[in-house]
Amino acid sequence: MVMQLLRDCTWTPTSELRNADPQVLCLPTTVPRLAREESYAKDIIDAWNEHFHHASSESSRKYIDTLGSPFPYKGPNGDAEFSGYLIIPSTVDVNNIPDKLPVVIIFHTGAGPQDIFNRFQADKLARESCWGDTGCIIFVADVVSDFVGWTWGDRERYWNTRKDLLEVTERDGHKRRWKLRDTVAAAMDAVKSIDAVDTQRIVAWGFCLGGQPVVELGRMQCDGLKGLITFHGIFDGIDLPDKEDKKDNETRRVLICNGLLDPHVPMSDIDTTKETFERCGWNCEVLNFENAQHNFSNPRTKYDDSDGGFGYDEHASTKGWTSALELIKDVFEL
Repeated sequence: MVMQLLRDCTWTPTSELRNADPQVLCLPTTVPRLAREESYAKDIIDAWNEHFHHASSESSRKYIDTLGSPFPYKGPNGDAEFSGYLIIPSTVDVNNIPDKLPVVIIFHTGAGPQDIFNRFQADKLARESCWGDTGCIIFVADVVSDFVGWTWGDRERYWNTRKDLLEVTERDGHKRRWKLRDTVAAAMDAVKSIDAVDTQRIVAWGFCLGGQPVVELGRMQCDGLKGLITFHGIFDGIDLPDKEDKKDNETRRVLICNGLLDPHVPMSDIDTTKETFERCGWNCEVLNFENAQHNFSNPRTKYDDSDGGFGYDEHASTKGWTSALELIKDVFEL
């Protein structure tokens, strides 16, 4: 494994994105394209700035800036490249990191890795006070190999890519979602290749489609993976693992945050997913929010047509975020 140095990344203050022209971010000629339309970009930017400027006064850390950098990495067998993205607190000196940093991997929604929502969530998380003076690394992974933002405009290609990614195939006598497993393993390898990473303190957090790679990580029993989180995760097609997949003698936690009004996630999927984690030795907690729909943590969806089952819910978003931070602090012993 080739070691990747943080000091060699191309760092840019995320405030530049937070203050960008929404129209520019969604143009098909913009690379990468970070929004499907101007109104989406504007709504995310407005919510981002509101959070930044009105964050609780109990934590001065929430007012610091963060730095972001592209972090491309090789996919399974080196046959594709993926468009990872890093965000760190601006207080981290990439030329002098005395301690290894804990990592949270974010797995994106069906909007793809080039979604401004991913950058917003990563920035918000990196500015949390729980990291103390040491800091952290937030890694936005990519499971569809999208450097330019094609996911926004080419939905047919997205659905075909998704189908291929989640296909169950046979290898070595076992039927698994091997392509998904190989893809998330590549993301884990990329994270562990970073010089400043504490490879024994990793958490994965999936939004919507990101629920699928989080479940696969739970089954893979990756070394150093301490916690798993999903927000409005999609779990279609999950099959229960074999008993021998269970890993003993280690307490690890999972948090599933789900909206009971989400038409895209039936309770049968939640029950199967919870049992899957528990069979694999994870301590799994499910928070079901009574009035929440799909994508409840994305502030843009409060303007969307609720007939599609999408909608922002402030209670679910806030409670879920607080619970996720509690898991992170617990498993990282912060």
